[in-house]
Amino acid sequence: MLATCFFHVIAVLYGAPFFENISQTFHFGALLASTAVFPGLCILGLNVSNWIRVFSQNGADLGPESVIQISAVSSIVGAWVGAFPIPLDWDRDWQEWPITCMVGNLLGYMTGLVISAIHLCVRYNQLRKHKVT
Repeated sequence: MLATCFFHVIAVLYGAPFFENISQTFHFGALLASTAVFPGLCILGLNVSNWIRVFSQNGADLGPESVIQISAVSSIVGAWVGAFPIPLDWDRDWQEWPITCMVGNLLGYMTGLVISAIHLCVRYNQLRKHKVT
């Protein structure tokens, strides 16, 4: 719930309508929290040092931590990229707030999952080649 409120405030600070579409902005914050924060809570828990290690110092271990790191960052970037079509003057229904940001968030999250799966396969094969037997 705290992450949802945090992303709601961030969206408003980035220019989301505050009074008109408050429920849509809140739902966008909930979606962003569920793709960027919730998987980390399931694996890392509430240990702040683990969160700092995984996200700040790029010290994610090979496995679930690297999947969490890549998918969380890509979902946030996807939501940000999803905001690009909103100011275009095409007047389409899909350009309304927060449709493009939500689609961008989900596409970014799925892209992050694919990238992290490829990353895991490549790193695992590299470690297996260099393993001393």
